[in-house]
Amino acid sequence: MIIKPSPLSGTIKIVSSKSLSHRYIIAAGLSEGMSKIENVLDSDDLTATKKALEALGVTFSNDLVRGTFPKLMNSTIDAYESGSTIRFMIPIAMLQEKEVTFIGRAKLPERPLDVFEKMFIPKNYTFKKLETKNLPLLVKGPLNPGAYRMPGNVSSQFLTGLLYVLPLLHGESVIELTTDLESRGYVDLTLKVLKEFGIKIEEVKNKYIIPGNQKYQAHDAYVEGDFSQAAFFLVAGTIENEIRLQGLNKDSLQGDKEIISIIQKMGGKITFEKNDIIVQKAQTHGMTIDLSQIPDLGPILFVLAALSEGTTHFINCQRLKIKESDRLTAMYNELKKLGADLTLEENGLIVNGVKEFKGNVTLETYGDHRIAMALAIASIRANAPITLLNPEVVNKSYPTFFEEFEKLGGDIKI
Repeated sequence: MIIKPSPLSGTIKIVSSKSLSHRYIIAAGLSEGMSKIENVLDSDDLTATKKALEALGVTFSNDLVRGTFPKLMNSTIDAYESGSTIRFMIPIAMLQEKEVTFIGRAKLPERPLDVFEKMFIPKNYTFKKLETKNLPLLVKGPLNPGAYRMPGNVSSQFLTGLLYVLPLLHGESVIELTTDLESRGYVDLTLKVLKEFGIKIEEVKNKYIIPGNQKYQAHDAYVEGDFSQAAFFLVAGTIENEIRLQGLNKDSLQGDKEIISIIQKMGGKITFEKNDIIVQKAQTHGMTIDLSQIPDLGPILFVLAALSEGTTHFINCQRLKIKESDRLTAMYNELKKLGADLTLEENGLIVNGVKEFKGNVTLETYGDHRIAMALAIASIRANAPITLLNPEVVNKSYPTFFEEFEKLGGDIKI
C-alpha cells in the first residue's frame, strides 16, 4: 500500500470496543437463555471468540446469543491471533471435564501463558504444551473452587479469564494478586460486564472474593465505541486537521480513554459536544508518559511524541514487548526510517520531536494491527509518500480502518 501525505478531516463513527465485545459475548455465552448483544465488533479476534464459544455449545444468530454451561462440541479451539480469546477461553473450556486442544496462528503461540501454567499444574489439572511453543496446548478440567494466586503485572487477561469461571463453581474461590495490577481499566470493564449479568464479586485490596453457585442471567447490551481505536484519529486530528469522533461514551470505564487526558496534558485541544468528541490541530509538547496501564496506546503515542516540541520520555514499556509484536522495538525501527529522533531503552523510549517525517520509505507492520494503524497516521505528516507492507493486518481489530482513513481524506493506492 502506498500512502500519499494528505490531511485527514471530517466526521467518523468509531468502531465498537474490541474489549467490551469479547466480554459481552462471553458473558452472554455463559448465561442461561437468550441475550441480545448489539454493535459487536466484526473483526478476526471476535470471530475467534465466537467460534471458541460455539465449540462449547453457544449459538449465535445475528445479535442474539443463546448461552449454556460449556458443553464440548469441538475438541479443538482455534484462537487465531487473539490473546484475549486464548486467555479468556482456557478457563472456560476447563469448566467441563473433557480434553480441549487450543491452537493459534502467527505470534500467538509465542505469547505467554505461564500464569495459567504455574497456577493449574500444581493443582493437577492437565495443562500440556504439545510442541515447543505455548500452542498447541492440551487442557482438561473440571476446575474446582479454592485459592488462586497470580501476578497482576503480566496481563490482566489471565485475571479476567478466572473471574468469568469461578462464580460458576460449587464453592467460594479467592484470587490473590502477588504483584500490583497493571491494565486496571480492563479488569474494571470485566467487573462491569459481570455485574450486568448478575455476577457478584467482592474486591478487597489485592484479592477478589468470589461466591460459588452463581448463575449468569441473560442480559441485553449495546457495545460502545473503542477508545483504543479512537486514539489513532485523536492523534490524526491533533497533528493535522479537526476531526469529530462519534459513538464514544465519555463516561466509559475503558482504560484507553486515558488518551484524551494525555493529549490534553501535551497541549492538545479536545472538546466534548453531547456524545461527540472534537479534536483540533495543536502543537503538542513533550512530557513523561507511563505506559504500564495503557500499553496499547504506545504505538500511536510514539507518533505524537515524535511530532511534539521537546522531549517525551516513555517509561514502563515492558508489556509492549509481548503483544502481537515487540511494539517497542518495531516502532523504534520504523519511526527511525521516518527520521524521528529516538533513543531506545530496555523498557522505555526517549523521543525528541521533529517538524515532519521523511517519506519515500518502506515501512514494516510486523503482523501487528496497531503498528500498521500508527504508521498510517504518521504518513499524513511525511514529506513524501510512504509504502506500508501488509496493511491487511488491521483486520485483527479494525477491518474498516483504511476505509475510514480514505473517507477523512487519506490518499491510498493498493
